[in-house]
Amino acid sequence: MANLDATDMLDKHLKENTANGNMHPGENWYEKDYREAEDLVWGFTDLNWHSLKKIFEERSHVWQEACVFVLGESGSSGSIKMLTDIFINGGDKIACYASIFISDQNISGFSEDEKAGISSRIDELLLDEKFSKFGDHYRISLDKISSQLK
Repeated sequence: MANLDATDMLDKHLKENTANGNMHPGENWYEKDYREAEDLVWGFTDLNWHSLKKIFEERSHVWQEACVFVLGESGSSGSIKMLTDIFINGGDKIACYASIFISDQNISGFSEDEKAGISSRIDELLLDEKFSKFGDHYRISLDKISSQLK
């Protein structure tokens, strides 16, 4: 039970700072208060990552964005793996947001399956400029990831 406490605490932190997933956190959260959540992520076990993956899809888009921010800022190996999964399997909008953090990673260290999934997802998001409905700035991250895969 103790292993799930960190996941529950992260969920609670994100809910409290997003008005239960209904509004984006305030500027102060993005500047420093997210670090409380980041500290939790650094202590995650495999069970925590599994639990977070399950609840991620159930949460609002605002909650998901806040979670992606925490994962991206932490840079832990579990976070990078989760961000990769979110990029490959998440909705288009959250995948575009995750691309910002994925583009800062060394893709060469990823598995061949991850690289194939990332490549396929990039093609999908670039097709008919699908990413542009979420912001043209995502093109930069997608192109950066794509160039690393070549």
